[in-house]
Amino acid sequence: MQLSTTAIPAHEKGAREPLTLYYLVFVFTVCSILGLILETIVSYFVDGRWESRVGFIWGPFSPIYGVGGVLITLALHRFENASPLVIYAVSAVFGATFEYFAAWFWESAFGIVAWSYIDQPFNIGGKTCLGIALVWGLAGLAWVKLAAPVLKEASKAVPRAWREPLAWALLIFFLVDAATTMLALDCWMYRLNGLEPESALQQFFAQHYGDDAMQAKFETMSIYPQLATLRG
Repeated sequence: MQLSTTAIPAHEKGAREPLTLYYLVFVFTVCSILGLILETIVSYFVDGRWESRVGFIWGPFSPIYGVGGVLITLALHRFENASPLVIYAVSAVFGATFEYFAAWFWESAFGIVAWSYIDQPFNIGGKTCLGIALVWGLAGLAWVKLAAPVLKEASKAVPRAWREPLAWALLIFFLVDAATTMLALDCWMYRLNGLEPESALQQFFAQHYGDDAMQAKFETMSIYPQLATLRG
C-alpha cells in the first residue's frame, strides 16, 4: 500500500490510485457526518424519539464511523478489483474485528458500553456477533462498488492546491477534538465515581462540561466505571 500526501494519477488500466492523506481525512470527515445522520434517523424510528448520538465534544461527528471508513478504505484498497465474494469475506471479518476491539476499548478505558449484542446469537462477549459480521460484509461490498467511487470523485471537487493544507487543518482539529473528548469523559467518570474535582483540569471540565451537559451530549452511552479495567 502506498500512502502519499500528493495525489498521483493511475496511468495503467485497472491500476489502483494511491491513497493520500487528504483522501483519508476526507473519508473520515464524510463518514463521521453521514454516519451520525443515518444513525440518528434510524434510532428515531427504533426508539421513537430524537437522541444525541455524537461522539465528539465539538461538531456533528460520530468518529466510530469515520475511523471505520478510514480503516475499511485501508483494508479493502488492495481488494477493490477482487471478486465480490472475496470483498464480502474480508469486510465481514474486518468489520466484526474492528467493532469488537472498539467496544473493548471504550469499556476497558472508560467503562462505556456504547452497544451490546448480548441477546444476539453467536455473539462474542456482546461486543460483536455473526449477524453484524454479515452486515459488515454487505457494507464493505457496497463501499467498494458504490461509495468509494463516489467519494473519490467528490474529493476532487476541492482544488488540488488546497487539499494538503485542508487535510492538515482538519486532522489537527480532529486530534484536538478527540483529546478534549477523552479528557471530558475521563473527568465525567471521575465524578460518577463520587469524587470531587481536585485538579485545575478536573475543575475546568466540571464547570464547562458538567454532568448534565455530558449526559445530554452522550445520552445513549451507558457508563459503568467499575468496568474500566485499563485504569490504575
